[in-house]
Amino acid sequence: MKQVLCFCAAVAAMSVMGAASDLPQRDSTLFEYKYEMNALPTAEDVDNSGAVDFTGSGSWTTLSAGTMVMDMTAGSKYLNSDQGNGTAGDAWRTMGATSATGGSGYTIETLLKIDSQSSGVNYVMNLQASTGDTSLYNASLNFKTNGIYWGDTLLTNLDATAWHTYRVVREGNGEANKFSVYADGVLVKDGLGNGISATINRVLIGSPGAGYKGKATVAYLRFAKGAFAPPVPVTGKAAQMWSGEFPVKYEMDAGDSRFVGKPAGGTDWSGSTDSSSPITQDNGVLSVTLAQGKMAWWKVNDSIWNANVGADTAYTVEFKVKITGKWNLSSVGDRVIQFICGNPRDAAVFYIGENSVTWEPSGAATYTTINSADNTDAWHTFRLTYSGASQSGRPYAYALWRDDVVIGTNLKGSTVYNQYASSGFPNLLRWGVTSQTVAGGSFDVDYIRWTTDGAWDYRDPPKGLVVIVK
Repeated sequence: MKQVLCFCAAVAAMSVMGAASDLPQRDSTLFEYKYEMNALPTAEDVDNSGAVDFTGSGSWTTLSAGTMVMDMTAGSKYLNSDQGNGTAGDAWRTMGATSATGGSGYTIETLLKIDSQSSGVNYVMNLQASTGDTSLYNASLNFKTNGIYWGDTLLTNLDATAWHTYRVVREGNGEANKFSVYADGVLVKDGLGNGISATINRVLIGSPGAGYKGKATVAYLRFAKGAFAPPVPVTGKAAQMWSGEFPVKYEMDAGDSRFVGKPAGGTDWSGSTDSSSPITQDNGVLSVTLAQGKMAWWKVNDSIWNANVGADTAYTVEFKVKITGKWNLSSVGDRVIQFICGNPRDAAVFYIGENSVTWEPSGAATYTTINSADNTDAWHTFRLTYSGASQSGRPYAYALWRDDVVIGTNLKGSTVYNQYASSGFPNLLRWGVTSQTVAGGSFDVDYIRWTTDGAWDYRDPPKGLVVIVK
């Protein structure tokens, strides 16, 4: 993390001297064409032309948790729009970005990290773009593990093995032979000329020759017609938020028809509970006591969660829970209650037990204990944050807090639940004793609160606010 901060400070200093500040700003989520790596680019037709947009994939490209892993250790492994010279129909040609003087220009952004660089080669991978004109001014951004290059010219040293966004901008309107490069939203260099000589109308990412070998992971590739600077980061927004300020709150008050109904769920929630198990609400607390092998779970209705949570949405969910007992089932372990918070990309699946918090990173029967502490001694808050398509830190990663302490960062979500999409997975918020993989027992829940406007660190209630300890 320290390396990233130092890099940002360095390029921020360079950006003061830059001259690209007059470009209009646009977030890449608004670009015309986006490859979000929930499918390989070679399987997508984002411009609805009837033809796929890229060629070149094989066993060297795989999908993993909403990212594309590229193994280019053999060299000459790349994804290429429209087979280079191309038949009309791929999204790059459809977009019609021109580079002749007075043309529109273009903007390309990718979010990636370099995993390894093979020995004896100049670079790991290349991102290039050209429009097939005769000006021979084209983009070529090269990646090493410790820096980025324009062609063979060093732009800046940085730890490229960490996640960074890279934006290449080719200006139009009389500046068609002028490029700018941004890293993590900060201008690295502008006024760049030709990166590579090519008259092919294409965009390419990967290893275009023997001098490029290694591995990389790509979270997205997006491009747009026109020259756009990245938006200025929002300032003045606190990094922390008390959950009492979240816009959605379920406080477990008696008679609150939004939550508990018959047999389970009210206007906002649905689910299933065992009729023989006592489930009560009293003094703002939901109490559940289950017989062995019985289930009780709740799922927020799709219209509430789905309406605000997309694949790129950063969100924060907080639960206040106390475990009061469990069934001692050796085959299940210390997993009294399960929580699933999902989106179209992946899902956070974690469990709270008497003495631990367990994370399920990749599906059934894969469990990792990320915290060992007594959850029966008092009330404890558990806060889950999801980074979404964040430009800082690892994208599409979860963090988990217990009270005011982070117990897990850069947690990988589970994509196994995608197979249950028709049943509401993974884009849902569901909790309780949901299956035989959860031991069950007894527990109390004080509240569930969430916000979908970002990933917020934990903050105590404001001073002077009286908090009743139940």
